[in-house]
Amino acid sequence: MIKFSSIKQIEHNDYPFEDAIASADTFNGAYGEVTSGSFAVGAKKGKVIMQIERGDDEYMPTYKIVKGEHVRVLDLAKLNGQLVEVYGDELPADVAKGDKLESDATGKLVKGANAAPYLEVTAIVGNHLGVEAKVVTA
Repeated sequence: MIKFSSIKQIEHNDYPFEDAIASADTFNGAYGEVTSGSFAVGAKKGKVIMQIERGDDEYMPTYKIVKGEHVRVLDLAKLNGQLVEVYGDELPADVAKGDKLESDATGKLVKGANAAPYLEVTAIVGNHLGVEAKVVTA
């Protein structure tokens, strides 16, 4: 799951979302791209599903999204230099402050990014529950 670090990010900036349909079963916080209104996960991508979680799976480490479901996709390019928070199974287990995270082919985050887009971990949240990260897209 990804969330804004500050509410001002949606009140005072361009609307950073686009609507799409999940092209396959996936999860909230999956990274990928939108093509012709369809979201697909992918490596080194700058868009991420930022769904409002509801029901029995709300706040679980993995919030499942089924193929064909409407998804709200966050365009990280509109947040360059800003902070976000990331929680859940899409984070590497050994993530640490200073790590540069990028998406892999499954839409999860992995360490070792050397070119934008990526998230640079600025702080660990709680007891490794999540991270605060700076968005780097340029």
